[in-house]
Amino acid sequence: MLSQVTGVLGAVLLLSIMLLVHELGHFLVAKRSGVVVEEFGFGYPPRLATLFRRGGTEYTINAIPLGGLVRLKGEDDPEGPGSFVIAPKRVRVAVLLAGAGMNLLLAVVMFTAAFTVGYPMPQYGARISEVFAGTPAAEAGLQVGDIVTQIDDQVLYGMEDLSSYVKAHPNQVIELVVHRQGELVFIKARPKVETDGTGHLGVGLSPVMAIRRFPLHQAVLQGLKLTGRFLVVTLSLPLLLLRGIVPLEAVRPIGPLGIGQLASSATQYIMASGQWFVIFYLAGILNAAVALTNLLPLPGLDGGRLLFVVAEAIRGERVAPEREGAIHAIGLVLLVVLAVIVSVQDVQNILMKVKLVDWSQLGL
Repeated sequence: MLSQVTGVLGAVLLLSIMLLVHELGHFLVAKRSGVVVEEFGFGYPPRLATLFRRGGTEYTINAIPLGGLVRLKGEDDPEGPGSFVIAPKRVRVAVLLAGAGMNLLLAVVMFTAAFTVGYPMPQYGARISEVFAGTPAAEAGLQVGDIVTQIDDQVLYGMEDLSSYVKAHPNQVIELVVHRQGELVFIKARPKVETDGTGHLGVGLSPVMAIRRFPLHQAVLQGLKLTGRFLVVTLSLPLLLLRGIVPLEAVRPIGPLGIGQLASSATQYIMASGQWFVIFYLAGILNAAVALTNLLPLPGLDGGRLLFVVAEAIRGERVAPEREGAIHAIGLVLLVVLAVIVSVQDVQNILMKVKLVDWSQLGL
């Protein structure tokens, strides 16, 4: 119960930070570019109080404590000097990109923190996660938790090496070098022959992981690499789906409830292991995902607004601001409907106790 409550609070905090940072990006670039920012608010309306006014901007506190908001002068209708819609195209593009840019920057910071506090890295060998009864592995005396580092004269760099070696040596005696509770054990086994002619030992395997703390300069580099890898994989998903490499259910979007479940899972892992990297890893993933999602060319999102700027550059004239505003309003309604559908699916997954992530299997 404690981990669930902590997970909900953690999810609210994560969402608030990444949404506030997103709006902060718009705010900073708009201010620097001469676009008038009428309001910068902490949380969403209704407004509770105005903290102060400075430089033509009201700084407010709002009732819904989730993220923040930026209200630009003339977002959808020209209102004179300093209006967003009459700003040069390069200024509008910079302001629109700034939110996603800040989320990507925060993703790098969060991943860097994960590598700094200690990140699970793959090690040599393969861990035995399961031994099936009546198989060569059980007869040879292999046990769950054993770490196999060598077969015959071949060093194992990962669990794939063990699997491929066993398949290539059906009905042949092989010698495994096993690390078991601080001792070195030598075990001989004879993989049985499967119907396809390959060898079968009868074990489940998992990678061997160890927590490694990186110095700051290396952590920053790893954080940049992990952010880039996430972006490449995410952008490749449509092709991977079409080729059948990734199943459709594996890329189902999640909403706040799903994020809460992830935060609860992360909390349980932290309480059990004492390893804090998971919360930074989760924050990094969420910020990178928010950045990409917000740049989708859909009405109501920053990417949709960018699409109108591109269309203006191609046509040589802009779409009427009132028409563009109406299209974005419709897009926002559709996005709210989508969010409700995703939340219903999140509830169904939580009720079915679907395991969303296994933090112990993370690695580069």
